[in-house]
Amino acid sequence: MGIAAKSRKIEPDTILKRKQDQLFSEIDGEVLMLSIENSEYYGMDKVGSRIWQLLEEPLSFKQLIGILMDEYEVTEEQCTKDTRKFIEQLMEKELVEVT
Repeated sequence: MGIAAKSRKIEPDTILKRKQDQLFSEIDGEVLMLSIENSEYYGMDKVGSRIWQLLEEPLSFKQLIGILMDEYEVTEEQCTKDTRKFIEQLMEKELVEVT
């Protein structure tokens, strides 16, 4: 991934989508994934797995936060902070892209 992609700031209107062709499986509500590109396995907890499900289709960061706040008992500040950190990790691993 280029330097520009790593430094891209996630704004409320940033449209996110998981990259296609990722090999993953859901087991007991949690996603396990193999990135052929990175030759790495990833495991996601239930919230991370839910975010992965939601990003099957393009979604703005603001919409994503709204859905998560409806589904989980969390403040907007905490949800935004945690979700941004998780999305940045997915982008760093080239598993999510900005569309």
